[in-house]
Amino acid sequence: MPIEKNHRRLLLAVCTALFFMPFMMAGVNAVLPPLGESLHASARQLGLVGAFYSLGLAVFQLTSGSLGDICGRRRVWLWGMGVFALAGAVLGFVESTPLFLGLRFVQGVGGAMFNASGLALLASAAPPGQRAAYLGISGAAVYAGIACGPPVAGFIAGWLGWRWLFWGNALAAAGAFLLMRYCVKLEWRTAKGQPFDWPGCIVYGCAMAALTFGASELARNPALAWGLLGAFVVLLTVFCLLELKSRYPLLDLRLLARNRVFALSSLAAFVNYSSFFGMLFFFSLYLQVGRGMSVQQAGFFLALQSVVQALTTPLAARLCNAWNPGYVCAVGVALCGLGLTAAGFLQLDSPLGLMLGAQCLLGVGISLFALPNTTIILESAGPEHVGQASGLTGAVRTGGQLCNMVVITLTLSLFLGQEPVSIANIDGFMRSMHTDLIIFGLLNLLAVGFVLARNRR
Repeated sequence: MPIEKNHRRLLLAVCTALFFMPFMMAGVNAVLPPLGESLHASARQLGLVGAFYSLGLAVFQLTSGSLGDICGRRRVWLWGMGVFALAGAVLGFVESTPLFLGLRFVQGVGGAMFNASGLALLASAAPPGQRAAYLGISGAAVYAGIACGPPVAGFIAGWLGWRWLFWGNALAAAGAFLLMRYCVKLEWRTAKGQPFDWPGCIVYGCAMAALTFGASELARNPALAWGLLGAFVVLLTVFCLLELKSRYPLLDLRLLARNRVFALSSLAAFVNYSSFFGMLFFFSLYLQVGRGMSVQQAGFFLALQSVVQALTTPLAARLCNAWNPGYVCAVGVALCGLGLTAAGFLQLDSPLGLMLGAQCLLGVGISLFALPNTTIILESAGPEHVGQASGLTGAVRTGGQLCNMVVITLTLSLFLGQEPVSIANIDGFMRSMHTDLIIFGLLNLLAVGFVLARNRR
């Protein structure tokens, strides 16, 4: 079925935005050395560059989904893209590290706004039977952004300087903004006139801030980290109580309680997202420290997973249209579990083909799982909850990534203490990698049970 002209413009604008959100996360990590030298930033401050961006994403995913329902999904998308573009343009001129970190948070806020509202726009615009295809195209854009981030950012930084990474991103974001503003007139507001849940928003934001900084402080200041993680548990409990009492909640927890498909799909997504983010972290150190590769060589190997994901996401959309998406999802999460478990048996002298095979399994598995699972979440929520469901999808992804960071930090501290990874303690690093990847693999295989339980009528 051909895509309508107006929908093609919508897809182009949304997919451009979804490409650049992970691109700026992966790309900035690749240019941290020259960026830190230019800003005279400490190692600690450099470590916070990604944390502040993740915090903006984490805090405003749910908020943006709810705002889209109330104010209009296209309008919130435009707000987010405007914030993202403006913050990116200013970041290229910044000379102060604290200001840079603050603007990275603002850029993350913009990314959260257009991510949640963009998924909701596609889900609302898609004709019957084509939702998986629309989300499949957007998923391919996300994975392409992850794959292109490190090599493209490294090339730009080496040729023009790291500041052009932000200026170029701002120009592309401005183009997407103008396309949506003047060429797409579609709009949805399913909760027009409802009040916004400010108490829930504030408590949820504080909870995610505690989780983000608690995770980032585990290696440096364990006492502070555990205090923040404890505060996260308390704040999350308070948030749940507030939402259950609210007439117009930021997240309708009753939907999770009464909708088995929605609840189990979200749980399976959290398990999957909290498992595979650590694989690239481990593989990067494994290749560079353990096998002596350069940063550039390791980058090309690490891009394989995202390339496979981008190439197989359209296939996942076709499979969802041909077969039951629930069973496609079960195959995907099983392949993720097998890929992670296989990677857990890597040795320093293992053939590189074993690592590449594990990456391919994970890449295909993520495509076959993430696309149908997201489609099922949005469809099971119903039209009136699409905005909240889109926000929850992003929140689950970011929360899973942060929980993954906590687990990895704990195991590295157990096997290495406070020492950085080096060739002198590579055996301890390998034990940590084996432990985490096997645990993550087994959790994904366990998530197959969640998916199959969800599939039962």
